[in-house]
Amino acid sequence: MDHERTPVLDAIERFRREERYTFALPGHRLGRGVDERTLSVLSPGAFQADVISAKQAVPDAEALFADAVGARKAVFTTCGSSISIHTAMLTVTGPGRKILIDRNVHKSVVASLILAGAEPVWLRPRWDHEHQVAHPATADDVAAAIRDNPDIGAALIITPTEYGTGADVPGIAEICHRYGIPLVVDEAWGAHFPFHPELPTAAIQAGADLTVQSLHKADGGLCQSSIILLGGDLVDPTDLRLRLDLITTTSPSPLLYGSIDGFRRRMVLEGKQLLSDALQRAAELRERLQQLPGLAVMDGSIVGHDGVAEWDPLKLSVDVSALGICGYQARQWLEEQHKLTTQLGDARRVVCSLTYADDDTPMRRLTTALERLVEDPPAPDRPAPRVPPLTELNLEQVMLPRDAYFAFTEQVEDPVGRISAEMVSPYPPGVPAVLPGERFNAAVVDYLRAALAAGMITPDASDPTLRTFRVVRS
Repeated sequence: MDHERTPVLDAIERFRREERYTFALPGHRLGRGVDERTLSVLSPGAFQADVISAKQAVPDAEALFADAVGARKAVFTTCGSSISIHTAMLTVTGPGRKILIDRNVHKSVVASLILAGAEPVWLRPRWDHEHQVAHPATADDVAAAIRDNPDIGAALIITPTEYGTGADVPGIAEICHRYGIPLVVDEAWGAHFPFHPELPTAAIQAGADLTVQSLHKADGGLCQSSIILLGGDLVDPTDLRLRLDLITTTSPSPLLYGSIDGFRRRMVLEGKQLLSDALQRAAELRERLQQLPGLAVMDGSIVGHDGVAEWDPLKLSVDVSALGICGYQARQWLEEQHKLTTQLGDARRVVCSLTYADDDTPMRRLTTALERLVEDPPAPDRPAPRVPPLTELNLEQVMLPRDAYFAFTEQVEDPVGRISAEMVSPYPPGVPAVLPGERFNAAVVDYLRAALAAGMITPDASDPTLRTFRVVRS
């Protein structure tokens, strides 16, 4: 296929070149109806590219993307990977059906369980006691779960994690397919993986039946641009399209489609060199930071540790706890003192997502900021929250998420022993600590309140102060 082509971008450009006019949507008429203040911030080009008829070129662009990454088919979405996850989940499961799911998934997966009415069988992550971080479950863990629950009809895993550690996708796919079970992979951070051999194995090339990728997280897409890739023959592509049509917008943004289209073209033509340069810069930065006293930087030695099968070198995970501060405070310090926003902070570390867009200038800026943090760390201004052993945070699922979410509820100050009717998801990364239908224990309540005091945010909690929690009414 001719990967020089960009069908969506070409359609937008052709519409403008031919001086077409529309008496249909969008009502702003390619920016004619937009005020100068808005145009000065968002730019006229954004509105001039809002050519809704360009969506007719999407099937051609999807075929090019599928060819570029070795997928059976590709489906573009414009409501973020949350919609892509909903679509994938509604395709492989439904009311009363069991699905094996990583417990450290994004909240969108839990929302999908509520929408589908499915019953989760939780696949617990591996807890790395040395680094105090969760890693993906192993292929053996998947096999054991399926043996214990032979009525499981599908599986969903997340890889890589927010810290860059990856699952054994080929091994897990082989086990799922042995039982005739489709495997869905939330690979939100890995849209660039197919384009360089030194990155983790692309899930669609490792046997996944459905792979969800965010084009905006570490790649060249605008926010909300996402893609679903299909592999194998266990998922009906018509079913997938029908599920997407059920929940997505009928007025998708051509800007988002165009950014996906352009990303694919650039990766095919230039991706290997761009990513090689990014990997080299990341290696040089990591080597320099590893020489600084008080910092512990995750590197390739993590592979094989507690079941880690692969590792993404473009995730920079820096443990700052030896400086006497927690990651939440370090993240805030970098923001306030150096105007640098990191991907996340936690009890011990800060994590930066590095991409091919980070050239030498911002990399030097990040290096300088972390050097200054080591030279003159701020005085601790908050207690680092104790992270209990993962087993203490494994809550009992006593109701289906859907049933608990739609139950009669009440707010209580002491939820211990009660059944949650809400998600409480520390952000970032948006992995729920508590799910609808799980029974609160003291460990998770204490952890959440301590982490909130240290700087964690919980935007989906019914009470953001965590003074009270929403539970199923007794």
